[in-house]
Amino acid sequence: MIYSLILFTVLGANPQDGPPKAMDRLELADGTVIIGTLTQLENGIYTIEVEAVGSIHIPLARVSGALVANNASLVTDAGETLTGPLQFIDGSWLVRNALGERNIADAHVVAINPTPVAPPASTQKATITLNGTRTTGNTSTTSASLNMDYTFRYLTHRFNSKLHWAYGEDEEVISKRTTGAEIKYDFFPRDSWYFYTNFSARNDRFADLSLRTTAGIGAGIQILDTDAITWSQESGISALNEDFITAIDESTNTLRVAGDVQWSFGDGRMEAFHDHTLFISLEDPSNLLAEGRLGLRTRIIGGLSLNSQINIRHDSSPPIGVEQDDLEFLLGMGYSTSF
Repeated sequence: MIYSLILFTVLGANPQDGPPKAMDRLELADGTVIIGTLTQLENGIYTIEVEAVGSIHIPLARVSGALVANNASLVTDAGETLTGPLQFIDGSWLVRNALGERNIADAHVVAINPTPVAPPASTQKATITLNGTRTTGNTSTTSASLNMDYTFRYLTHRFNSKLHWAYGEDEEVISKRTTGAEIKYDFFPRDSWYFYTNFSARNDRFADLSLRTTAGIGAGIQILDTDAITWSQESGISALNEDFITAIDESTNTLRVAGDVQWSFGDGRMEAFHDHTLFISLEDPSNLLAEGRLGLRTRIIGGLSLNSQINIRHDSSPPIGVEQDDLEFLLGMGYSTSF
């Protein structure tokens, strides 16, 4: 009844000045004909604009015939896009254009004038964690550490950077001072794997390390990449150079093996994270460097979180008087944001 009323309204309206505009039409299974401008067929719904009424949405199953007088884009399940006037009759679409005529079975039509797909936007994530302690009285100690992580992703490109800083005093005597940074660029020729190049630098006064630098290239695989969990593994070749404060400087080529996992759970209230990097000397495989992080962030409010973390570093051949293993147990506050 409502469609018959719409038809009556349209046909009974006063004609506009000038030549009449070619109108589209939908024929329904109950015999009703709706005249207007067919704007779209998408997700099984026709949308037609009727003058003085507005948009009307008709389920696909209720339409028995259609005529699109003006050019429209018809998309098939084979990925073709055909443009021109369209006519739907006897279960198939007739497309007429400069190339001739094509008949497309209705079962193979995906959409008419589909909604344009918006280009993917870039994603960025930054996390800052600050940990610190201060004691006075029988002992006087001060310690602080800072971790910063930043990731930028756009289409086939990804940029990662990390910064670590730690400082400590015991009875006003410096007991810890270290700074490290890493930058890495990933290029994705395909969704699941990528090539990378990276550079890192670190110093540690109490490990006799004036400056350690690495630079390398390699390839990796993105095993998982969802809103809840990301997991990547990679390997390549890196040049490693170590300048020591008192020991003899060293340089070697290494096999670099690394991985990164981040898992968000509990409706995003908690995030577990782990990353590791291993450098194995190509000249002496028993000589290796390893470092990793393992932690848990518990969201308090907004991007603010409580952070617990373990940093692990291992050097199989350290300078004389320097321990092979260096562990940091951190508890502090963090802030994370995505944009």
